[in-house]
Amino acid sequence: MIVKKYAPSELLTLKTPQELGLQYTSLQRLEVSGNHLIKISADESEIALVVLEGKIQYHVTLLDCSHREGDLSVRDILFLPPHSRVILSGAGVAMRFQAPSELGASFTHLSFHEIDQDPSKHKTYGNSHLGTYRHVWHAVGDDFPCSRLMLGFCQGSPGGWTAWPPHEHGREREEVYVYFGMGKGFGIQLVYEDLSQPGISMVVHEGDAVSIPGGFHPNVGCPLNGIQYVYCMTAKEPGKREFLNLRIQKEYGEKFV
Repeated sequence: MIVKKYAPSELLTLKTPQELGLQYTSLQRLEVSGNHLIKISADESEIALVVLEGKIQYHVTLLDCSHREGDLSVRDILFLPPHSRVILSGAGVAMRFQAPSELGASFTHLSFHEIDQDPSKHKTYGNSHLGTYRHVWHAVGDDFPCSRLMLGFCQGSPGGWTAWPPHEHGREREEVYVYFGMGKGFGIQLVYEDLSQPGISMVVHEGDAVSIPGGFHPNVGCPLNGIQYVYCMTAKEPGKREFLNLRIQKEYGEKFV
């Protein structure tokens, strides 16, 4: 198992699955500014663009030559189907998550404001007394019309754990975390298969990304402001996108709560 960590400056060119130690997921940081337009073609892939900073305008051309335009704010998501093209302008930062799209996908502009107000998508998990209370927004969930991608946001409490109890889904889905909204704080990301064997522990900061091909992967934020990240899971089999199809580390719990 190869776990990779990238700083923001290392993500300005598209990272392939092989570079990330994964099979299907590609990743890129897009910094949009001034008159510098960014153009992306989806080709045979589905792409989710997640805004982390600023405001970004988009102009999309779909396969049928129809057009879509709009404005993206922080945590908004633009989901692009195969054979679509997008031009980005404005001033902001977005992450590009990309995977093969054998079953196709739908164009969607997902407003974070709407996701945040939807109780089926905005969930809380954990226990504040145990230091595991966190908010999770399932932005692109099981029911979203696409082939492989699932993604959303997780925000832990200051000094608290997330992705708890430890769980893994390496046979079904690989994953990438991109940390944001942490300011000068930091987190500790763990990835391991068995606690009796050496695992991986790394300090993560604002804008870092970590690839998780498999293994248990809990993390904890420092007391300054906790840990916050975008999660992107990619199904290894098209259409097999079940969020709770996972295995809990039995020493620490029996279900994902």
